[in-house]
Amino acid sequence: MDKKMRIMVVGATSGLGRGLAERYIAEGHVVGIAGRRLSLLEEVSGGRSNVYSAVADVTDIRSVTSVLQDLLQRMGGMDCLVMCSGVGYMNPELDVAPEQITVDTNVRGWTAVVDWAFDRFMQQGYGHLAAISSVAGIRGLAPAPAYSASKAYQIHYLDALRQRADISGGKVKVTDIRPGFVATPLLSAPEKFFWVVSAEKAVKAIYRAIDEKKRRAVVTRRWAMLAPMMKIAPEWLVRLILSKA
Repeated sequence: MDKKMRIMVVGATSGLGRGLAERYIAEGHVVGIAGRRLSLLEEVSGGRSNVYSAVADVTDIRSVTSVLQDLLQRMGGMDCLVMCSGVGYMNPELDVAPEQITVDTNVRGWTAVVDWAFDRFMQQGYGHLAAISSVAGIRGLAPAPAYSASKAYQIHYLDALRQRADISGGKVKVTDIRPGFVATPLLSAPEKFFWVVSAEKAVKAIYRAIDEKKRRAVVTRRWAMLAPMMKIAPEWLVRLILSKA
């Protein structure tokens, strides 16, 4: 990104969100970072003058958009919002607690933030909403029902918002980024999975997709080749693969 922009990253304290925020900060953009942990926000900001931070919990539906609105005002506006906040659990026992946490974060909280950003961009007539979903949203996954379902929700929701933006004829862009397995805290046991890429490599690919304003991007190239096959794979093959996992 050659032009200096005002970029907000929600979920900037760890994983892909932190990696993206740190890259934008290093490039000299005005960056607003939001996350639940103040100490980690301070680590990312490092006292730099081009960084503004806000403690925000997306599951606090009643306050999160007010917090982000205040952050936006301190930034002097917003050209792009990158939604990275999310949780996921391998839940073979189907315990209800982690499923509900996943829905509260990846559906309810996610929707509140994405709607707020999209409405803001539509009102100002331009802007770029980018959100990290997952290839897990392509099919239901037995080990993580709520996670895969929540990511399917995000994929369809972003499609709907993109349609709204296109129909309006404005300059609002929507990017859906679908990573495969990435070595971040979200993946608790990366050794059990295949094609796990480093967070650094994933961040580079995601950064490029956002910079190019792609409508959809699967990260990385291997996963981009596999994703179409995930859609059409027969049920018996999916069951076989998941049973071995």
